[in-house]
Amino acid sequence: MQLYTVLHFSAAGWSLEYKSIEQCVDDATAPKLQYILVEKDVFSADTEPAPELVQSFQIPARLLADVYRRSNGFFSSAEAFDQNGHLQSCYTCFRVLVKMAARDASSSYTWHEMTFCSRWIAGRCTILCIGASSSFKELLQDAHKRLEAALPLAEPYSLHLPLVEAVIAMQDLSVWYVRDIVRSVEKDRSLPARGSKDFVMMHEGARHAIHSFETLSVTIETVEAMHQHIALLADKSKQASGIEPKTLLKVRMHMAFQARMLRNLLLRSQSNKERLQNEIALAYNMIAQRDSQVMTGLGEAARLDSGAMKTIAVVTMAFLPPTFLSAIFSMSFFNYTPEQTGTGWSVSSEFWVYWVCAVPLTCLTLAIWHWRQQRVQS
Repeated sequence: MQLYTVLHFSAAGWSLEYKSIEQCVDDATAPKLQYILVEKDVFSADTEPAPELVQSFQIPARLLADVYRRSNGFFSSAEAFDQNGHLQSCYTCFRVLVKMAARDASSSYTWHEMTFCSRWIAGRCTILCIGASSSFKELLQDAHKRLEAALPLAEPYSLHLPLVEAVIAMQDLSVWYVRDIVRSVEKDRSLPARGSKDFVMMHEGARHAIHSFETLSVTIETVEAMHQHIALLADKSKQASGIEPKTLLKVRMHMAFQARMLRNLLLRSQSNKERLQNEIALAYNMIAQRDSQVMTGLGEAARLDSGAMKTIAVVTMAFLPPTFLSAIFSMSFFNYTPEQTGTGWSVSSEFWVYWVCAVPLTCLTLAIWHWRQQRVQS
């Protein structure tokens, strides 16, 4: 027989015990208000939840499909009324995800995937908490200490309020962890140059901020769906008795306040995400500015090199005609010794051989250069 950690209410207050599911649900002497805490996330795991849990809390078969097990949150409810319109039973099932990132923006993080199934029958309420970690148990007990005096314990959603309060505390920690990452990035913005490690840190932080914003958004929709269901129960009760019970009104108002608190955290989460994107954009702009300065320096160096090459080209062009003339007149086609020939300065009749060889070779050289230029451009 499997035993579960049970947080139940008695005359001495809230206390922890270990009981079986039969002792929690089927035993007539069981406490009227209790939480069954299952630390392992049997809902998201490949294994099926225990049949006694599915049967006792009437978990719909559709919620056991993979699409719901992989979802980031949902809310489902079912209720039954007698012929006079009074509530006889109420079952709910909702899912919440919270991501806890490391404050140093490393790749380490922890996902808290929690699924809650409640069973309320004639004032007796039991909530199954699947995936409830030790930190969540502590937050839940702290929430009960704060809300115990103002908590109406007879309503179907009375035990939901401390649950939502603990979820708010976890989401608050998640948002502030991301905020610490953003703040560390903002403090280091004065660094002259950022390395690859700094960019990995910023992008890891951005990933955590996006997940935090996503899970918070879904959590708000889930809490607001519960608030709408409470309003539906209040309308049914008002139709049956002519007046809405003050305790149910109190629960509805408190959950509306919790939804507003989550929306405040959502704004801070959005601010974290935008601040981090702003820092990433600033870092890239600083790199672009630095690269622009480097390119400016390279352009100045290229300009100086171009001036030097221009000077060399001018000098080369200045000496090219004399070089050409000296090469021509140094050939044996010319005779500069008229005293030996008696005919004066003379040119050989074979001078055409020079032009026959030089002109085609020059044309061939220019053709090869032109072909290479066309090939480079294409």
